[in-house]
Amino acid sequence: MVAATLQTANPTAGTVSRQPQTTGNPTASASAPFVRASRGMQILGPSQVGQAYGTLWTPSIKPVGGYLRYLNLIVTSVTGGTLTGASLAADAPYNAIQNLFLRDPYGQPIIQADGYSLFLINAYGGQSGMLGFGNNPSAEPSWTAASATTGAFQFTLDVPLEMDSAAYCALPAMNAASQPQVQLQWNPSTVVFGAHTGTDPTLTSTLNEPFWGAPVENPQLAPPDVGSSAQWSVARAAATVASGAFQRIVLPRVGTFIHTLILVLRDSTGARIDQWPVSDLTLWADGVPLKMEFFSERADAMFKQFGVTRPTGVIVYTFRDSVQSAVSTADTYDLLFPTTPATLLEISGTFGVISNAPATIQVITGELYPLAGIPFSHLAQ
Repeated sequence: MVAATLQTANPTAGTVSRQPQTTGNPTASASAPFVRASRGMQILGPSQVGQAYGTLWTPSIKPVGGYLRYLNLIVTSVTGGTLTGASLAADAPYNAIQNLFLRDPYGQPIIQADGYSLFLINAYGGQSGMLGFGNNPSAEPSWTAASATTGAFQFTLDVPLEMDSAAYCALPAMNAASQPQVQLQWNPSTVVFGAHTGTDPTLTSTLNEPFWGAPVENPQLAPPDVGSSAQWSVARAAATVASGAFQRIVLPRVGTFIHTLILVLRDSTGARIDQWPVSDLTLWADGVPLKMEFFSERADAMFKQFGVTRPTGVIVYTFRDSVQSAVSTADTYDLLFPTTPATLLEISGTFGVISNAPATIQVITGELYPLAGIPFSHLAQ
């Protein structure tokens, strides 16, 4: 006999079940997925007003009753400045952040990125929002474009931790004496607004803390393969790029599973430029070409995978498309790119004419360090 529930009628009485729904949690068994037994929650994290450009902010992350999903960084340049002769840099307003370092409680770097790189991580990392909706920070309702007259702007960026909606790589943060460490260095105002006179505005920043609550009825239940880590790093390729030359440039940061490669071509002034190889853009691994394509094909693939208008100078290779061509948190990690410390990873082709040569390639690498050694093994849990 099927028991009456709120969805199953009782024909005899002509009613539905009125059994209280708070008498127990049927999802709290040890075999239930962690997120089914948990709850998505958030606390208000550290906040600081009146910060001057060029200063250092070292907020103290608050303990939470569970596992951090990401940190929600809200940055506001407060109206009240009066700028004369200012002009917005191409990376503004995100380049207000010179460097953001997030380390685990033992000092291991999890994320090291400048502000514009963090914007690209949000747009192309597959850990924020979804295809064409929520993964472009500049399209969010709270976003405010920078003003060259007052210096005012607002943006929100995720500092990502978990890889997917199953809480994979969420970071334990329940011990008040052992919390992640954050350092945020602000750029001088001249980096954002160019050489100018007048009165600079001040910065207000907040790091709110979304997390998965520890299951009340089974507090021992943890995210899958807890201790695994999704990390991001920013580095420059050692070799510079000459104008109009064919080159094979070695890319840094190998030695684990790579899920995303974001490459930014910048000229000698630091400006992003679109002088990537037009007809022979090639990604190599140990001398074997992984992708040989036109630049236009790479740009089209990025749009299909992410739904975001490609910024000047940026190309992306994602390995998070095992489920569908559009990148999402539903990925099963079957196509992640495994590397060893000896892996030779290169980008090559005939680069375009670079007015301010030589150029450099900034490499933003999304890395996965699975505790169990096999990233997709957690999906069977």
